[in-house]
Amino acid sequence: MPGGRPRIEFDEKDWKLLDVYCQFKHFEKDIASLMDCSIDTLERRINERFDCTFAVYRNKIMSKTKHNLFTKQYDVAMEGNPTMLIWLGKNYMNQTDKQEISAGQGSVKIEYCLDENQTLKSSS
Repeated sequence: MPGGRPRIEFDEKDWKLLDVYCQFKHFEKDIASLMDCSIDTLERRINERFDCTFAVYRNKIMSKTKHNLFTKQYDVAMEGNPTMLIWLGKNYMNQTDKQEISAGQGSVKIEYCLDENQTLKSSS
């Protein structure tokens, strides 16, 4: 007669719920708690069904979420939303608001002097 509590099985409803939790990037301990099982049980069930760890599984689910978010952002930008156009430009095309000014390959010498009150004097 085996000891311990009965094996916790996941049905299709549980797997769909797990996907929703993963889409929202919940931590493993929180998902286990929400699914009323231990972290070890969650890891084992994922490994049995998908032959991977929780982290790998969650990243796979998250990649779909990231794709959906990017697609929506792109659609909003293409509809003419200036904020989204700027954001995508900065994040995907390395565009910037800053202008970098280069002095070329030479060096620039800056001289200054202080008067008797230790005040900076400028010379024009």
